[in-house]
Amino acid sequence: KSTGAILRFRFSDGKDYIDSFTTRPDTLYGATFFVLSPEHPQLENITASKYKKEVQEYVNKAKAKSTQDRIVAKGEKTGVFTGGYVTNPATNKKIPVYVADYVLMDYGTGAIMGVPAHDVRDWAFATKYKLDIVGVIKGGEVEKEAYNGPGLLINSSSWDGIKVPQNIDKVIRDVEKRGWGKAETTYHLRDWLISRQRYWGPPIPMIYCESCAKKGESWFTSNKNKPIRKDQSDWEHVGWYPEEDLPIELPIIEKYKPEGKGRGPLEDHPEFYETKCPHCKGKAKRETDVSDTFLDSSWYFLRYPSVDAKSARKMPFDPTITKKWLPVNLYFGGAEHSVLHLMYARYTTMVLNDLGHIDFDEPFPKFYAHGLMIKDGAKMSKSRGNVVNPDEYMEKFGADALRLYLVFIGPMDQSPDFRDTGMEGMYRFLMRVWDLYQNYSDLVLVDLKDAEEVLTIMHQTIQKVSKDMQNFRYNTAISSIMEFVNLLKAKTNAKHKKTKGNIKCAEWEEALTVLAKLLAPFAPHITEEIWATVLDRKFSIHTSDWPKFDPKLVVEEEIEIVIQVNGKLRGQLIVNVKNAEDKGKVTSKAKRNDKVTKYLEGKNVSNTIFVPRKLINFVTD
Repeated sequence: KSTGAILRFRFSDGKDYIDSFTTRPDTLYGATFFVLSPEHPQLENITASKYKKEVQEYVNKAKAKSTQDRIVAKGEKTGVFTGGYVTNPATNKKIPVYVADYVLMDYGTGAIMGVPAHDVRDWAFATKYKLDIVGVIKGGEVEKEAYNGPGLLINSSSWDGIKVPQNIDKVIRDVEKRGWGKAETTYHLRDWLISRQRYWGPPIPMIYCESCAKKGESWFTSNKNKPIRKDQSDWEHVGWYPEEDLPIELPIIEKYKPEGKGRGPLEDHPEFYETKCPHCKGKAKRETDVSDTFLDSSWYFLRYPSVDAKSARKMPFDPTITKKWLPVNLYFGGAEHSVLHLMYARYTTMVLNDLGHIDFDEPFPKFYAHGLMIKDGAKMSKSRGNVVNPDEYMEKFGADALRLYLVFIGPMDQSPDFRDTGMEGMYRFLMRVWDLYQNYSDLVLVDLKDAEEVLTIMHQTIQKVSKDMQNFRYNTAISSIMEFVNLLKAKTNAKHKKTKGNIKCAEWEEALTVLAKLLAPFAPHITEEIWATVLDRKFSIHTSDWPKFDPKLVVEEEIEIVIQVNGKLRGQLIVNVKNAEDKGKVTSKAKRNDKVTKYLEGKNVSNTIFVPRKLINFVTD
């Protein structure tokens, strides 16, 4: 997805125009040349007669290259002057038009404005062909290299002084007002699924018959009622037929590595590609390009539920099972997934929906992007060599301690810093939990007030943990569990006693049961052990019901309100929850607070700011 503007550049004779999409319309005053892709439909119209031969020769060479080769081309950028000119709408100056193969027709409009001062490719192109370089963003030395950083606009008439890229929207509004163009958002689907040629990729089940192609015949002409859309004129489909005999097995070959020549290793194996046309039965060639392995990742979620189905060997996914389990309720993944994998997963799903194979067109109705782990101040990655081997930590501290640490280290959508010392803290916490069950599972809460406190905090913890888990705030959920454990540990003093005989404490027993359930998603192994061996419950804790809180018990009877004088903290006030929203009662009680009276003595309270249930602030003259 690219957001920017479509800018209109008129031919020098004023009779026609070419639209150019750009994400940086703020640099319009710095556009000193114009470039068209070799496939642009208006290239012929803009090219002057004396340049047509040279332009056509260049176009022919460009079309012989694959799109991938043009994208990754190294070395100097090449191009040819068309002899034509367009007018920069901002400067009203004529700028030369070139054709260059680094401009692709399938991105934007296939035409770009060259701003050499602030684009690396344009700078290299302008330097080679001795074109003007005009800086319009303050910063850098554009005579030496392109500057593409932020700054203030200069040499841009009424736009001078505008901060970019922060305020590009302001520029776009002015562009529309002056009639130079309009705001535009474009989308580009890259061909990464089939562009990387490797031997082990899934074969593309297509066959090309040259004989049928000469007659204008194809699968579409022999199956007129099957195409999704009637018009097939926008692509070269003649001669092509789908391979019916699936799966196609790859031959065993020795030279399987890609050579970087834009062709797959299978191109050297006639035993694979030589076949018969399914239509005319004549000689035909099987497609030697293969899909990238990433293609599988764009529909794997459809296959997973059907892996063990009776139909697994006969079809990619079972329709009945798929209808029951899909679409996926939630996709939890990294930021890279949202711009790559998910895009193609959606594309594949929509195609299969159009074909009638599935009854939904969005694979993941809800997506949550998690953060990246940081170690030694940098993103954790194999290329940086700062990855962590989880096996070492599991061997030393156990899998539960590692799991707890990873979700406790910070919010799931942030980038926490991994530190070895934090693992030890989680291990100690689990040992405290284990001690609670091993040595105090039969405790009796003698004091009724203590029993009520345990029940109240337990229900509050259930409410807090349940809500936090729904919102992926696992770190705060674990904090609440830790506080609950601290409360239970505090009750294991001499004041209370272990049961003798058949005496049991219902509140304590329920508290330990709930604690195990709340901790189970985060520490599944130790809680399973506690559930089966200490609490003597039916295996497994992970099939038990999630605990529910009692709304009556989570309401606090008293609440703490902060007291401020002129914005500075001067004390706290404990009031009944019923009075926490009554400004008069809170004001009266706050003024009598021993810690506050000395700051109000002899002063006039000109204003009282009251935030119900939270704070009261006395403003004095």
